[in-house]
Amino acid sequence: MTAKMDNSFINFVDFIDVSMDAYDTAPKALFEKMMRMLISTFHTQEVDLEKQVLAVDEMNVIPVDDLDAFYDSMLNTLDDVKLFKKKIAPLVSKDALFVELDSQLDKLHTMFVQYMDAMGQLEVRLLQSA
Repeated sequence: MTAKMDNSFINFVDFIDVSMDAYDTAPKALFEKMMRMLISTFHTQEVDLEKQVLAVDEMNVIPVDDLDAFYDSMLNTLDDVKLFKKKIAPLVSKDALFVELDSQLDKLHTMFVQYMDAMGQLEVRLLQSA
């Protein structure tokens, strides 16, 4: 699973491995900073998706050229979120920040589903009005 952070893409699976190393070996403050960065980035993505969902509700045209590619991309992203959650599941009992990260991933997953749903509803509305 990758996401944009400060105009570059990072792989969060690798980042969580580094965070775990920090949890085990580095000062607590470094681990906390890394986790806060992860949680904040996922929260920002959630907020951006929520804005997109609201924008889709007001649209009268489909904002993507290829709906099949859009849905495939969204489904792949949902799978990535699920896999990331599975990776951190054993860590949730280690620290409250892992619990918070897991909760934020749930919210992000929900927003991806809502975004797909909003696009589907837009598609149906446009087909009904044609």
